[in-house]
Amino acid sequence: MCTASWLTRDGALHLGFNRDELRTRERALPPEVRDGPGGRWIAPRDGRAGGTWIAATERGAVLALLNRSEGVRPEGAASRGLLIPELLSASGPDALLERLRRRDLTSFAPFRLLALWRGLAAGVVAGWNGAALDVASLDAAAGLLCSSSLGDDRVTASRGAVWRRWRDEPAPWDDARQREFHRDHTPAPSAWSVCMHRDDAESVSFTAVELGPDAVRLAYHDAPPCRPGATHAVHLPFAAAAARG
Repeated sequence: MCTASWLTRDGALHLGFNRDELRTRERALPPEVRDGPGGRWIAPRDGRAGGTWIAATERGAVLALLNRSEGVRPEGAASRGLLIPELLSASGPDALLERLRRRDLTSFAPFRLLALWRGLAAGVVAGWNGAALDVASLDAAAGLLCSSSLGDDRVTASRGAVWRRWRDEPAPWDDARQREFHRDHTPAPSAWSVCMHRDDAESVSFTAVELGPDAVRLAYHDAPPCRPGATHAVHLPFAAAAARG
């Protein structure tokens, strides 16, 4: 249950991400810089399984996981957040998809994996339904992905209409307005609003990722986007090759 939006403006790629979870879910840990085989990366840490749902790298890539309402969930499913660290060093869509196709995914519940690369101006979403992998290319300039346990198609129709309305307004569609979009409660705070609220679940956090000309910045707001909360920001310079890209 999540909403991801992205836009490219003035040479920077901006990703906004509302994480929607059950109110009983353990609180996540703030973002930190970590080291891996492909270099350094930034991510918050899931409070239950220790993986992450969103991460950005010093090579100018960002990956984010969304649930998928359709498909079969295996018994004792492994945490999908453990996939992101395995895939962060992929140099582009082809390399990422090759790894996913080689990976045994049968222990994971259905998901959609969003991946964007600033230097390549490329994006892809890989979907797993519990039995097969499907792939779609994305417009890296701007886009929206939504998920809900009540139905991905229905929530995408509702939030997509709000997203288009925000983009059609005379004010420029920039990262500041993107953050405002992620606080939106149209037509009222509910299971269908961008900033989601229902009896058993809500948008528990908002993450803003900026892949700029020479660095990545990840800011994590540890509360629903519409409410005050602690914000933790981490800045990581790009590796030399990524900065040149």
